Amino acid sequence: MTKEEESASDFTRRPNPKGWTLPKAPYNPYDPADVRPAQGYPSEYNLPGQQPKGFSSIPRQPTQYQKVNETMERLNYTARPRSDLYPGQYKVLRRVDTNRNLNIGSRWFGTFLGGSIVIYFVFFYRWNEGRENVFTGFYRSQLWLKEKLFGLTKEQYDDLHFPHQSHTMVKGVKDALYIPEDMRKTQEGQFALNRPSERHILEAERIQQEREEELLSKS
Repeated sequence: MTKEEESASDFTRRPNPKGWTLPKAPYNPYDPADVRPAQGYPSEYNLPGQQPKGFSSIPRQPTQYQKVNETMERLNYTARPRSDLYPGQYKVLRRVDTNRNLNIGSRWFGTFLGGSIVIYFVFFYRWNEGRENVFTGFYRSQLWLKEKLFGLTKEQYDDLHFPHQSHTMVKGVKDALYIPEDMRKTQEGQFALNRPSERHILEAERIQQEREEELLSKS
């Protein structure tokens, strides 16, 4: 047998597998590892975007990214190299931050901007026209330091040494609104006989005040 006949016998065509159909993609019958996938070759897939989604939609040509994405999903392909140390596993890939400097700069700038706004409104802004508020202590500490270093204006000096009260006023409430009737009235019993109630005391104080005013007016 000549060398040409021996080489020809090595590359004999193997029979088509059971259920094999003529593929649209190139098929190598001499490669034992080339077996047609159950879902078909990628060239046999329906490309995404070519079929209309409804009766009123117009089919559009898919982009190259959509074609590759559809093919990889159908093949269940993971773009990861196999591990050199652990057989049967894949390498753990790192996501490379291509905009590292931009991300760091934007993070620092956002932190600086937010911190500056908070510091300004807590220590330097004159809330409530200088009257008492929750930030009064911080504002006065800033004025105290500024007075030691540079000096203050008249308005700032008044805010530091002569603080103004807030507009919030505590109004008096009648006893009848929050004290029950049976508690306001004197309960006369065996141990509290002829005991003056609160209204008796108030009436006595009123009469005493009137008498004092009369004496002052005469003098």
